[in-house]
Amino acid sequence: MSISTLAISRRLEAKGFTESQAEGVAEELVDIVENSDLVTKDFLSANSAGLETRLMAKISDVRVEVGHLKTDTIKWLISLQFGSLALTVGLIYFLLNYILLKR
Repeated sequence: MSISTLAISRRLEAKGFTESQAEGVAEELVDIVENSDLVTKDFLSANSAGLETRLMAKISDVRVEVGHLKTDTIKWLISLQFGSLALTVGLIYFLLNYILLKR
């Protein structure tokens, strides 16, 4: 990023600064900007594509993992249903035998 101290000082002079004040302020502004960690539009554009690619890959990984979890959950639920059915049938069988034997 290039900043013109001459352009800044001329604009400040047009607003009423003396030439010395305008040059001093312009030099300080340029020094602050050049020695800081400012993010430019070009930097953001260059790095956003890579970030988007990484995020899409992570989202794909999460979708695959959710799919596996859904499959595992369905397997557990089916197993629990069959277990519950077997327990119910066993209890009915036991109760019917108990009732028929008492007669």
